Amino acid sequence: MSSFADSNRHTRKPASPIQRESAEQSTRAAASSANSRESDSEPGKLLQMQRASGNQAVLQMMQSGKGTIMRQTGAARMGRPDRVNSPASSTVRATPAAAQAPASAAPEQQAQEAAAAPVTAPTVTSSAPAAPAAPAAPAAPAAAAAPAAFTPPPIPANLRGKAGYSEVYSWLKEQAAKEKKATLFAYFDALTPEQKMSAIRAMNGGTKRFVDLDNVKKAMVKGLISKSVDWDKFSVFSRDASKTDTKNYNADTDKDYLGYAAIGTSASTGGAGGSATISAGLGAKDALPVAEGIGPAAGALSGLASISQIYNATDNYDESLSNTGKAQQIVGEGGAGAADLARFSAGTVNSVRTVADMGLNAGATVAAGAAGIIGGAAYMVSGVAGYRENKKNAKNLHDMEDKMKQAGDKRATDLGHAANLGGSTQEMNKDKNKATAVKGALMVAGGAALLIAAASPAGPILIALAAILGGVAAIVKFYKKYKRKESFVDRVLKVDEAMKKPENEKTGKDKVRQQLIEEKGFNSVDQCYAQIVTDLAGMLFESGVRGDDADSRSIIESIGLRVDSAKQKPTKEMIAKKLHN
Repeated sequence: MSSFADSNRHTRKPASPIQRESAEQSTRAAASSANSRESDSEPGKLLQMQRASGNQAVLQMMQSGKGTIMRQTGAARMGRPDRVNSPASSTVRATPAAAQAPASAAPEQQAQEAAAAPVTAPTVTSSAPAAPAAPAAPAAPAAAAAPAAFTPPPIPANLRGKAGYSEVYSWLKEQAAKEKKATLFAYFDALTPEQKMSAIRAMNGGTKRFVDLDNVKKAMVKGLISKSVDWDKFSVFSRDASKTDTKNYNADTDKDYLGYAAIGTSASTGGAGGSATISAGLGAKDALPVAEGIGPAAGALSGLASISQIYNATDNYDESLSNTGKAQQIVGEGGAGAADLARFSAGTVNSVRTVADMGLNAGATVAAGAAGIIGGAAYMVSGVAGYRENKKNAKNLHDMEDKMKQAGDKRATDLGHAANLGGSTQEMNKDKNKATAVKGALMVAGGAALLIAAASPAGPILIALAAILGGVAAIVKFYKKYKRKESFVDRVLKVDEAMKKPENEKTGKDKVRQQLIEEKGFNSVDQCYAQIVTDLAGMLFESGVRGDDADSRSIIESIGLRVDSAKQKPTKEMIAKKLHN
């Protein structure tokens, strides 16, 4: 055994400084351990020498480039699989190993010292060329992690793979490009996939089980000859899907259109009939047949307008109205509307009295005169009271608007818009009430003339003038409200500021406005205006009725309403109506 150890010692490579230091430390430890051993028997010494020779052979093999393999083998034998590296590893790290005896030590001494140390794989740096290190296996967690909740895969923005939804989406996108509604479609496209699917279901009919492109086309395409997508519907469905309250609280209904038509036609025919009557009274005999023919028609249309007015007075009455507002609905609209039927009687009487003996129609003339006085008085009282309240409210709202301009935050901006809109409405109502008061005065004078001088044409002429004035005042207010929509939208969307941008320098205002409203998801000025009014009404209701914001309450009261928080009055719907009407 000694000669085998000697031959190995002469053939191995010189030990490195690190190896010599490690061997010296191991030698000292082995010497200390050997001194403490109790058994000096020959078999024990022989076993120690065998172990030392084996260790020397291991060291020589490692130093000659086979250290990596031997280290893995040793680690595996010691039950340390986590220390076993793949053959591609260039650097292997392990627990410090048995001591390496100096080259000058005697074989027997080396064998004894090495035998005392535990047999472990040493730290070895291989001299072989380095290979890429294999990734280390992750350490096992102390405890198993809880399974993650299942997350369904996201829906693609273009709804691809969602059956009919994808087809409808592609068709809408194609139509938007053809009809120059790409900006409006971009609003829809910015919705979440779920919101888009909700909008498409609404376009599909809402209650149908499956989305089908043909169903959507039937519901969304309009026109007999030139067919196109109903982009107004598209806008409403898109904004509904984004959880926006799109209800138009001021939308005109069939009864409103009937009222507009009755007022307009009664004013025009009344004017024509009155003009003919005046001409005939002044000696123009050719105008007499015109007066005779138009009189009954004007009277009938006046009666229709009066019925519509009475109905609207009942429908628009609300307990949250101010005292003046209630009086205007009951007396000015309802009572005076009933009195307006006197114009029907006066028109009919005016036609009859031109072709028959006045004595036969004295009763009808007296009834028309009395109704004219009563109705005219109601209009006068209502018009004067409304004018005074509108004037005071308009001033309060203009002051509120100026106050909000100084703040500049979003709340102040919204309140400023509400004050501006409400102030504009109060100004329009002030002008209309002024005309109503004058109309009442004319009706009183005409009724009195009929009673005093039945044969005189003065009475019918004054009543006809009252009809003309009332109709003109209503039409003027309607026109102002229509034009205000555009100017108010321009104010809120800051269209004038957008016009000053370099890219809009040569673009018309209408085109810039349309671009801005489509970016907000609207297809028309009317839609945008209605949504602004709805949003402002909701803001005032939340802060001024449910809340206790003094500025919001001041605006609500200045548009002719009384706040009752306990009853949650006025409603959002009533606030929206009074902001606009």
